Amino acid sequence: MQKFVKKLLVGILAGTMLLGSVSTAYAANSPATAPKTETNSGATAEKTSSGITPTVNTSKKGFARITEIAKTSKTTVTVPKAVTVNGVSYTVTIIGAKAFDNCDKAKTVSLPATITTIGSKAFTGAKALKTIKINSTKVTVSKTAFKGVNTKKMTIQLPAKATKAQKKALKKAFKAAGFKGTFK
Repeated sequence: MQKFVKKLLVGILAGTMLLGSVSTAYAANSPATAPKTETNSGATAEKTSSGITPTVNTSKKGFARITEIAKTSKTTVTVPKAVTVNGVSYTVTIIGAKAFDNCDKAKTVSLPATITTIGSKAFTGAKALKTIKINSTKVTVSKTAFKGVNTKKMTIQLPAKATKAQKKALKKAFKAAGFKGTFK
């Protein structure tokens, strides 16, 4: 009899825990939950003040990866430090693979100080690119970030506030990624 009561109590406890987790799952999807806990893969961010419309992957921690910038004829593309998706602002930290694929007219790309990573083939579609303005003092750059792009006539403008050591590290990272142009 005692074994039966133990099994019954364990069953009731398990059922209570299951119902609690189900109600938590429904609560996580409810509008009352803070929107920054959502993961939004492949969402289109609202048009930025610079006129670009990026597609982003957002994280549960409030960060965004630029996965694509909509086709644009703009010659200057400024990546914002934050994007808004469904009314929620996310800090842009990553430039994803082939992010500038649709920016074939862009001559200047400006990256915010929030960028920490530049992905593979990020600049592949930007055939007219002449200047990259980087405002971050520490960036990891994929070894194939410039694949298929002639970088010999390009210039990377390093952040003025960067120390000599930071500038040296940035130059090393971009050269390792195949950049053959000049630094300012």
